[in-house]
Amino acid sequence: MNYGAADVTSFDSPGGAARIWYALSGSHAPLSADSAAPPAVVAAARAADAALSKFQELGFAPPLSDADSPCATNGGDAKVDIYLADFSAADGKAVSDHCLAGAVSRCSGFVIVENDFARSGYTDLTEAMNTVVPHELFHLVQNAYDAELERWWAEGSAQWAAKQLHPELRDLERFLPSFFSQPWRPLDVPASGVAADYLYATAIWPVFLSERHGVDFVRQVFDGLAAGATTTLSSVATLLEQKGTTLGEEFLWFAAYNAATGVRAQPGLGYQHAADYPLVALTPLASEPGSSADEVGSGLSAFYYSLETAEPRDLTLDTDPSRMAGLLVPLADGRAALDAALPLPAQAKTSALVVVAGQSVAKTDAPFHLGVAEAGSGTNPTGSEKLSSSCSLAHGAGLAASPGRAAFGALLGLVALVLLAVTRRSLAHRPSHETIAGSSRVARRHAMHAARFPARAFVRARRVRLRGTRRRRRFRGCRRRSHRQGR
Repeated sequence: MNYGAADVTSFDSPGGAARIWYALSGSHAPLSADSAAPPAVVAAARAADAALSKFQELGFAPPLSDADSPCATNGGDAKVDIYLADFSAADGKAVSDHCLAGAVSRCSGFVIVENDFARSGYTDLTEAMNTVVPHELFHLVQNAYDAELERWWAEGSAQWAAKQLHPELRDLERFLPSFFSQPWRPLDVPASGVAADYLYATAIWPVFLSERHGVDFVRQVFDGLAAGATTTLSSVATLLEQKGTTLGEEFLWFAAYNAATGVRAQPGLGYQHAADYPLVALTPLASEPGSSADEVGSGLSAFYYSLETAEPRDLTLDTDPSRMAGLLVPLADGRAALDAALPLPAQAKTSALVVVAGQSVAKTDAPFHLGVAEAGSGTNPTGSEKLSSSCSLAHGAGLAASPGRAAFGALLGLVALVLLAVTRRSLAHRPSHETIAGSSRVARRHAMHAARFPARAFVRARRVRLRGTRRRRRFRGCRRRSHRQGR
């Protein structure tokens, strides 16, 4: 941290875990910098002690010590260093300092935090420090496991960790609308650019995992990453298999939990604080027999429908079951009865929600057809004849019992090949917004999907961490001394 020509001093946190550095004059100096204990310095120190203690209580590894770092400016000891600075449009960042050699990158680092939060929307200095300091310190904890985390998990789990420390604060909830407003987006594919809100909003995934499988589950995901898991979701999948379930099954329930929030929340079901979370938008599904909805999913994405009916209706889902699956969630007085949810195909006896969610991290198109029929009308309840996704055309083995069925399977294969060609064409020729605007609703959604998610967008995201406008850049080896004067 470069404080220019200003004199610099430090303040050790009461618990001894952190050291707060600050300038005594100039734009980076906190208010009352010339006093023995400036309020911002004391608030940062207390927030750091509380955060590091809580993370240790949760079983997480501590941030890597920089005491033995070859970098000349390591703060002089093993304490975690926090610098107060005046940000122009941010409120904090974590920076990696020295990284250890190994198959998994592990780095020590330091944190920079806003010096007064004068332009922020926080109620007071204490709330600001209790929100920002734990979040940024958890990035240092993450770096002790894997310093090259996918950015959605880095930010989402940091939000989750800060919430474990201060459940009364609302920073986690503040960002959730960004996730709930675009459930069709694959969980691990944030928007391109600095789209911080979605990154923070993915905190709802570790919230789900910890509430459903215990708070230790999130730490175990990091253990898996430190052991060499290639992605966050592969680490999650391994843990879930050890518990006798799968990533696809749990993501379907995650999508169902996300439908049971706000006014649709039922006490004792779903999230502990479901009533405080935003609502996902529902697409009306007509109850008349023969009604249907068609969509194309991709990866771990979700789609939501509402069915208003006074008569029993059979609901079917035609899709590749390895790519998409569905749940029927009855409504009781407008609240989602998650304890009565049924996998599709199923019969709706009353008004209900229908959730269709991804079962695979594959980012190729996964089309599905949601159908409505009269109860007991003879509609195939098993959904054995599934639509193929664009990644798999070999689905006709079960149709080979008769020549007619074999021919039908061949026809489906031909249709799938046409769909694949169309998909590739759409990826090669991305539609303009003018073209999209003039299309039908379904075609518009498909075209926008192709425009937003070209094939290259699903290549594993470059592992650069962002904290909103709190941009954090990682440096291997030692940073230049001029960038960190005063340590």
